[in-house]
Amino acid sequence: MTASERPKARDSSTRDMLVDATSQIMLEEGYAAATSRRVAAKAGVKPALVHYYFPTMDDLYLAVFRRGAAGYLESQQKALSSDRPLHSFWDTLIAPKDTRLLLEFMGLANHRKEIRAEIAAWSERWREMQITALNFIVREHDLDASEFPPAGLAVIIAAIGRTLILEEGLGSSGGHTEAVALVNRFLDRFEMPEPKTRRGRGA
Repeated sequence: MTASERPKARDSSTRDMLVDATSQIMLEEGYAAATSRRVAAKAGVKPALVHYYFPTMDDLYLAVFRRGAAGYLESQQKALSSDRPLHSFWDTLIAPKDTRLLLEFMGLANHRKEIRAEIAAWSERWREMQITALNFIVREHDLDASEFPPAGLAVIIAAIGRTLILEEGLGSSGGHTEAVALVNRFLDRFEMPEPKTRRGRGA
């Protein structure tokens, strides 16, 4: 078999181009517009290449979602290991995002079981990281874990942030400024600039 006859390794740059093209179409026109032909045209490749890299469109949608999810996981990890983890975590939740893309995936999840399961799995992964970090934060800042359970804090903070982002995506922002200020005041009450235990070690 000559070199030209050997199967070529899948080109990661082409794969990335297809993911980029799909993401852009979903943002601009919605997931229903992201057909294999439209994606191929956007990426400047032949339609057959789309199915070469992604046997089904769900595989392609999942690749778009996983890339964004992995990026958010990294941002969350950095926030939760920062000097002021509660505030930093909150900042990641309300930071500008591709809200339209999030809404598109929520729509996809209503119709695609595999995508719904993937979103649920990543949500559990994010939540586990949040609870693990918040368990440490609660102890480090001498909070009463029975009054401020880490799992409950994770759900409430994330739920408020998610609601703000989704409403902004729909064009609604009434009360958002006040809600952000309220959460920040709440976090200020329990997250000191420097934990007591850390200050005590250097005394």
